[in-house]
Amino acid sequence: MLAIKPQPAKETSDTAKLELYRLIGEGYKALQDGRTSTLEEVREKVEQRRKERG
Repeated sequence: MLAIKPQPAKETSDTAKLELYRLIGEGYKALQDGRTSTLEEVREKVEQRRKERG
């Protein structure tokens, strides 16, 4: 039997987690409203927000 050492979980900041949850909520609401976006549009939005945050 091999002993496996647990890998430390990568820590993410609370701000990054909140941004992720906000984006998930925004996507869920868009699905409920019947709106759709292409992957390219989503990538552009994410890049735009990254640039805004600096």
